[in-house]
Amino acid sequence: MLYRWERPPVDGLINPSEYLNSGQIEWITVDGRLQLSPLQDCKALCFVSEAGKGDLFTVHNLFERRPRVQGLWTRFAFRDGGMLDGILSHNLLDWPEAGYLAVPPQARANRQRVFIPRTALTSTELLGVVGAGSASLRKGDRIKIAAGRQISMFD
Repeated sequence: MLYRWERPPVDGLINPSEYLNSGQIEWITVDGRLQLSPLQDCKALCFVSEAGKGDLFTVHNLFERRPRVQGLWTRFAFRDGGMLDGILSHNLLDWPEAGYLAVPPQARANRQRVFIPRTALTSTELLGVVGAGSASLRKGDRIKIAAGRQISMFD
């Protein structure tokens, strides 16, 4: 589903490995026409496995509490004043040069991942880093660090 500025979202199909084409998003409409949409005209591109309502920016666009999915918890501020939270990969090489690929709040079949062009944003804010280290420890577990591996902060 492609979200554009001041227009209703449209359904279409893309090739996930080659949807970015020299500053444009290449997609096919439901009736089979090839379209090229310039990145500056696009607000977001939602990767879905089944069609649904275009509610990415109206319903559950922010996390209600700290997410449990590993990654960088980020808040995106759009040119039109809209906000969207998402989880970015820890690996910066996974981020496309033209924007960000994030997992939105309450990801489900009609909103699994979202591509957000950099041209659509006014700011991004890192709200937290969610990692496996703290989440995998049970209460009472202790971390043992070999002598000499820990850097002393106050020598």
